[in-house]
Amino acid sequence: MTDTDPVDSGRERAFVGYGTHRPKLDDKGRLTIPARFRPGLADGVVVCGWFTNTLSVFPEDEFDALVRKVRPTANLSERHMAFFRLLVSGAEVQQLDSQGRISIPTSQRKYAGLGKDCVVNGLGERLEVWDADAWDRYSEENLPVFSEMEGTSLGIEF
Repeated sequence: MTDTDPVDSGRERAFVGYGTHRPKLDDKGRLTIPARFRPGLADGVVVCGWFTNTLSVFPEDEFDALVRKVRPTANLSERHMAFFRLLVSGAEVQQLDSQGRISIPTSQRKYAGLGKDCVVNGLGERLEVWDADAWDRYSEENLPVFSEMEGTSLGIEF
């Protein structure tokens, strides 16, 4: 399953997967990526801070495409420049190890408030990594939004 990215016309987007998993960080700060997500990440990943104090795990080519989209906005304001600088400078390029793990640096664990128990959500072309307690709070708080949302407001017809 691939999409064509309108900004990078002709480029097919990587597909990582969907679903929620609850792996644990080991004592060395390594996170095991669930097996179902690994094929889309086999060519390398970029781990970076993301919105809502989470981390995102992108296939490396997806992150490169994101940087190309965001770079031109960096000169619009100090806020845009700060976002760009922090996104790119905090990014870690990695390969999955033989057991399907990535290392989460201390600075990223601190940013996302990660404890031992984590949640990894597949969001199509990337993964999102949450502290398990933070995800549980977020999903509980936002379940009414999900339940009350009308498909038509999202352009979905049933």
